[in-house]
Amino acid sequence: MFNIIFKYPVLTILLGPPVALLNIAKNGIVTATDVMILFFQTLARFPLVFKNKDLTLKQMFAVGISSIPLVMVTSVFTGMVAAVQAEYQFRNFVPDKFIGTAVCKMVVIELGPVLTALVMAGRVGSSLAAEIGSMKEKEELDAMVVLDLDPLRYLAMPRLISFMVMMPCLTIMSIALAILGGLFVSVLALDLTTYTYISGLKYFFSPMDIAAGLVKSFVFGIAICMMGYYHGISAGSGARGVGVATMKVVVSACVLILIFDFLIALVFFS
Repeated sequence: MFNIIFKYPVLTILLGPPVALLNIAKNGIVTATDVMILFFQTLARFPLVFKNKDLTLKQMFAVGISSIPLVMVTSVFTGMVAAVQAEYQFRNFVPDKFIGTAVCKMVVIELGPVLTALVMAGRVGSSLAAEIGSMKEKEELDAMVVLDLDPLRYLAMPRLISFMVMMPCLTIMSIALAILGGLFVSVLALDLTTYTYISGLKYFFSPMDIAAGLVKSFVFGIAICMMGYYHGISAGSGARGVGVATMKVVVSACVLILIFDFLIALVFFS
């Protein structure tokens, strides 16, 4: 059918875009199914985690501890920007004491989890895909199978656990630093007192905000890890194949972060 369509220019112009969209949708469904199967297969290896504690701790260091400097810089400036924008929007309309409230709401619910996840997708997700893709290129994954070593147990499971544990930790640190960044710029540049800013943090605060932020970071961590591992094992041959895989990880992980952000917000706040 598709060959007949593309033989005629008019049909190509009219039906080309819908056919392309159908192909994209079909590939997306296939990829989502493969990733879900991979996730549940990795989840089934979780009882073996205590037999490979060193691998998990190593990945926690690589995912979490090594990312702290980048998350710190991102978080502090995020809080500072949030405070400046809140003061600009509230000027002559809302009392200054609500600047702290706006910063808290923006950072805890949205900016902290989402920006941390986007940074981690670029830094750790891409490196994960490059590492796994290089191992595939060098046939190390095939060697593990030949030696009766389960790649999901020794490669996927430690990374998934490290993302599930460290992403909420990094998000908590990001939220705290962003609030401190907002305090810093509010006191030095916006002529607020520390008491006014801190008292504003308490207005309209709900434990549900913290719960939503942590759930988001947990889900984002799973999405980044599974995208990284999936595109790594699906990488093409050569340096180009690994490069394309790392690009796909960043794009797909960022898109999933935004989709899950909307869905979780819909569940918690609708």
